Amino acid sequence: MKQYSRTKNSAINIMTGFGGQLLTVILQFIVRTVFIHTLGKEYLGINGLFSNIISVLALAELGIGSAIVFRLYKPLAEKDAQRIRVLLKFYRLAYRCIGLVILIIGLLMIPFLPKLIKNYDSLSSMGINAVLLFLLFLSNSVSSYLFLAYRSTVVIADQKRYYVDLVQNSVQILKTIIQIVVLYVVKSFIIYTIVAVCSSIATSLINGTIAKRLYPHFFEPEENSLSKSEIKELFQDCGALFIYKVNNVVVKASDNLVLSAFIGLATVGLYSNYLLLYRTSVNLINKVFTAFRASMGNLFATENQDSKYLFFQVSNFLSVFLFGTAAVGVAVCGNEVIETWLGAGYVLAQPVPILIAIELFFGGVVVSLGQVRGVSGIFRQAWYRPLLGIIVNIIVSVLFVQFWGISGVILGTIAAYVLTSFLIEPSLVYKYVFNNEKPLFDYYRDYIMYMIVCIAVAAVDMFICSRLLVGHGWLSVIVHVLITGLSVPGAFIILFWKKKECRYLVDMVLRVLRKMFCHRLVKR
Repeated sequence: MKQYSRTKNSAINIMTGFGGQLLTVILQFIVRTVFIHTLGKEYLGINGLFSNIISVLALAELGIGSAIVFRLYKPLAEKDAQRIRVLLKFYRLAYRCIGLVILIIGLLMIPFLPKLIKNYDSLSSMGINAVLLFLLFLSNSVSSYLFLAYRSTVVIADQKRYYVDLVQNSVQILKTIIQIVVLYVVKSFIIYTIVAVCSSIATSLINGTIAKRLYPHFFEPEENSLSKSEIKELFQDCGALFIYKVNNVVVKASDNLVLSAFIGLATVGLYSNYLLLYRTSVNLINKVFTAFRASMGNLFATENQDSKYLFFQVSNFLSVFLFGTAAVGVAVCGNEVIETWLGAGYVLAQPVPILIAIELFFGGVVVSLGQVRGVSGIFRQAWYRPLLGIIVNIIVSVLFVQFWGISGVILGTIAAYVLTSFLIEPSLVYKYVFNNEKPLFDYYRDYIMYMIVCIAVAAVDMFICSRLLVGHGWLSVIVHVLITGLSVPGAFIILFWKKKECRYLVDMVLRVLRKMFCHRLVKR
């Protein structure tokens, strides 16, 4: 197979991942609009609630995927096919067991659904079969573990995520189109969910087939297995990764559970529209970071400390650059987008959009920290950080929701991010990855400067957008989104141009674009 450089692999991954995700996002907004107008807020609320419950059940994965991917970087760089086969053999068995565990736990949860949904008895009068819907959501999750999904891991670890993204985005687009037709023609949430299940199975089967064709020698029968000591070490890592996964799920999934239990499904439905803006921003930006995660893993497995630290600095700057832009956009344009899209009845008053923007910023700026920790295999050393995040999030959310509703729940998430990820995570990375040889003070100094710039730009953008081209529907939205989308990057490039990570990032983007442009000219 033709091998590309880390930069070229990352560029291809970003183009396919980000481009496909952007198209998928547009279709998701369309299907969400159709969903609301054909089924209503209650269906939207139960869709969000069951999605979060399933994400909690997915914790049974224990982080085995991340632990295996980390162990694949070195044998892939060294072309050690036997070691890869041994790891994939264990991964296949583990995923099948996980799928069965999730199925059993999910079935045992069915009697407790009335406790999780306020006014559960009223659902049947609305024609909503909560048990059948939950079983469909459950089968959607279980199918991803039983139908060759483990195979795509080796494609991703070998810096060729673009194969997986192309399949996933293609199936996602087809699924969205079919779901829109289903909602318009038959208005059935059951069939709508069945389409989602079928698309998940199709994605796993297609990606599994592609992986076997790309790497047939990795999926040949293998007699050797992981030793007992290796399995013990792997599960020790999984124990720490499990806590990280619990933290990631609790930070967002618990929001809907708390709101459903204390306020009701209608509020969950309203909040889920804002969560769509949040998750759209996160998913688009994460496509950039996941695109070069494998390249980063290859670099950390083969390069020296100075090269690793420079890459880390560039990744940090990029995370603030992108998430800062998204946060300012949500704070300034969030309510305007919802009102123009769905109507004034779906708007949540300030400070909800601003709080979501703050949550987005603090949740995003630590992405590069988690990426470095993951590719360096720093799992067990930091197990207490996500555990503390879970405790803080649950206590603050449950306490504050009774006084401030949705704002209280979001404050719980922000508190968890600030007190754990932002304050603790950097010291762990600097200690275990860079051996305390790099100045941690510089990290916090830079982030404080970045934060001040984002706040200042947001204030200026709010002033401009509240006076410029107001009340012109989607034209106003587009203009205001462009203002926020250009102001933050512009301010960062102007104010931080002297920083080496800023110049490196800009030079890298220009170099990739120049290579792509020249390559096309040569072809012509």
